[in-house]
Amino acid sequence: MATSMRISNSPYSGIAPQPDSEDSTRQSSLGNAALNAPKMLLAQGAAANPDVKFGPATEQPASGAESPEKQLLALLLQLFKGNAQAQPEPGVSGGQTLAPGTATSGATPAAKTTATVDVGTAAPTQASKPADPVNGSEASFLDDSKYSSPKELERWAPMVANLPPEQREQAAKELNRPIAAARMAAEKGPDAAKAMDFINANPALKTAVDTGKHGGKADGKITDGDLKAFAKNMQKAADSADKDVANYQKDHPDADPQSLEMVRSAALMRANEPLTKAADPKHALGADGETKVDGLTSADGLKAIQDGNPGLAGALKQSAKTWSQPGFLTQIDQGGLQGRSLAAHSPDKLFSASNISDWIKKQAPTNGGEFASVLSDAATLNSVANTDISKLGKDVFENPSNYSGEQKAAVMVKLQQTQQSVVAGHDLRKTEKTEDALNDKIAQLQADPDVQAFLDQQIPQQSRTLVSSTPQLQQAVNEQMQRVNSGQALQSDMANADKAVKKDNSNPDYSNAIGGLSAQLQMQKDLLGDNANVPTTDQILGTRPDLQGRIQDAYERSRNESGAANDQPHKSKADTAKTIYDDTKSGLSAAKDGYDAVAKSAGRAGLGEVAAKVGGRVAGMVVGEAAGMAAGAAIGASIPVVGWIADAAMSLGFGISAIIEAVKKHKAQKAFDHNVDPVLDQFGIPKAH
Repeated sequence: MATSMRISNSPYSGIAPQPDSEDSTRQSSLGNAALNAPKMLLAQGAAANPDVKFGPATEQPASGAESPEKQLLALLLQLFKGNAQAQPEPGVSGGQTLAPGTATSGATPAAKTTATVDVGTAAPTQASKPADPVNGSEASFLDDSKYSSPKELERWAPMVANLPPEQREQAAKELNRPIAAARMAAEKGPDAAKAMDFINANPALKTAVDTGKHGGKADGKITDGDLKAFAKNMQKAADSADKDVANYQKDHPDADPQSLEMVRSAALMRANEPLTKAADPKHALGADGETKVDGLTSADGLKAIQDGNPGLAGALKQSAKTWSQPGFLTQIDQGGLQGRSLAAHSPDKLFSASNISDWIKKQAPTNGGEFASVLSDAATLNSVANTDISKLGKDVFENPSNYSGEQKAAVMVKLQQTQQSVVAGHDLRKTEKTEDALNDKIAQLQADPDVQAFLDQQIPQQSRTLVSSTPQLQQAVNEQMQRVNSGQALQSDMANADKAVKKDNSNPDYSNAIGGLSAQLQMQKDLLGDNANVPTTDQILGTRPDLQGRIQDAYERSRNESGAANDQPHKSKADTAKTIYDDTKSGLSAAKDGYDAVAKSAGRAGLGEVAAKVGGRVAGMVVGEAAGMAAGAAIGASIPVVGWIADAAMSLGFGISAIIEAVKKHKAQKAFDHNVDPVLDQFGIPKAH
């Protein structure tokens, strides 16, 4: 099998979780955290070498706090030993366990009625004087009230199902606090004033309630109508999030724990959308250049949720931390966009409730391979999120040695995002020349050694940062590692391929299952370091001859049925690989009429995989030599770097949209031009008109 081009500078080394004997198999105390998830027989025992240590990072964080990478790897080490609650051994440096559940353009609103009876005063309540922060976090009077009864908490059950059972009730009460406070204040009971103090002490909540009825700008006057409308909107949002999770689990009953954790985290954003859309400090009363609450949640709003809102739920703050990171934010920023909408929209760090629901329905990962792709894409975006390319131009391509790997990687990502919109707009304009030019420029940057070196260093580091955003995601990743290394994940993915078999083609296609396995093993190397004892595809299949035999049989039947065995008996591996490439590309081009069909069928390589590792990774993504598919090893060398993955215009999270409907075409063309032309002009790429 072809080898990877990765040159990792990760300072960590570790042991990947290996299948062990029944005697040493131990269940993590958090192993059953996912409610309604299928029970898995996980090999939790570690084959860890006690002499292997997770050393400190080469570059220490600026503060004295442990870096996310150190926290993640310390937790994984403990989990691999089979005890998530154990303290680090004295000989292990940098060990620190993250405690689960610990928080680390609307129209101008109509004038508010002044006839509304206010809470605690004779006039509408002035929400300008915040209470002491201690009072803002003291919420037992809300948690123990009738507004947080078991019946009221039911709507939060799907969002806390990933926690240990003993933690779920309190987590649900915390999530319910905004609703309880608004209802308590509106009903003017003995604790109404305390409820208002709680609202005022949490700035995001204060603005959300202030604009609860009519939206628009905060005016500092919270009326009964605002309180009741906000509570009702929160209840509706939580109920919608419940449905999103339920539908996802119904459609994907075998989803891996990592993907399910991401969906739950996104659902928390959906459930709190009436709150998060008002959280941006620019929406606050008296802010410099105060802006309207317009139905969109911003990156700054998510950051504000985490800071200065002491009474909000720890689970909400953790989800806000996850989705405020540029790589993940882009996932829901573009959630559900297709056709004309996608052609006219580039990532802007803003998202709506429908973006989240559509992402869960259409784009969320559903298996381990897809999760690995999402993580790789997100890590790539994170690595260039703060790189300013506004003053760069076509000289990047004419004199590449004058620019850093980081700058060139940032340009590459920007061009790939622009490519997404260009392809989505191919029915609005003649985009062929533009697409060809974009492909050429992207290919040049993908092949640039500086770009590859930069991403090879950054992707592992950023992957660890992303995974360490919450203890629940860390736990889910570890659980999936166990399933991957025991062969259980591959078995599950192959079973799903068996279910997808159609009557007119009884032969299952296991290529996605094998590609997913390859992507997940690479993700383990990214998270644990190149020196980690991560098994190869060969080794995993070697321990599962039953799966290896099924893959081999399916491949041979497919070749016989298609006549490939007779047509190509004497072709070299490179020629066979080229044939597979041509056939695959043809199929991908024909698949543009379905949502993200290209990404769904084009292996699971993330944007980062395309950029830095396509030559060494495509073998696993397409077929996998270890399974007896001999063409795989030659593909990376025989196909240009831009390859069939880039022809598919990136991967999961950056998928090709549906064909553009020819509705209001002139208006759509203007929006399309406005979206893509500035980037095309900046880098000297022919425009699509």
